[in-house]
Amino acid sequence: MTRLVMFCVLALAATGARADDKKDVPKDLAPFQGTWKVAKAAFGGESVPDAEKDKLKFVFAGEKVTVKEGMKDDTGSYSVDPKKDPAEIDLVSPKGEKILGIYKFEKDGKLTLTFVKGKDAARPKKFDDKDAVMMVLEKVKE
Repeated sequence: MTRLVMFCVLALAATGARADDKKDVPKDLAPFQGTWKVAKAAFGGESVPDAEKDKLKFVFAGEKVTVKEGMKDDTGSYSVDPKKDPAEIDLVSPKGEKILGIYKFEKDGKLTLTFVKGKDAARPKKFDDKDAVMMVLEKVKE
């Protein structure tokens, strides 16, 4: 298992919350809703092999995000601040660990995320940060 897969799975340990809970979705979270596959990923500036990135899917449902890796699902929460430049996203594990990131929606509908993890980790300032995980997500048509 690559460090990227371990990073994503460990970052979002199971909360017991159901991804299909139906609640009013805040306007800022509406563009995230649905299932996303990883179209491109890099960790530490190095591309992640297709065989590894293809194992991951992200499901945004309300204020929850579930990382799916094969038969394993890990759910956490997330929040965004689209007014920041670049727009900010925080992933939160059930233990309260924050994963700080930035995001942008591309004109083609893809979602680019760059994030770091760790108690003293600083939020990335740009999308090509070599010390961060960078992912380009593509929405799965349902």
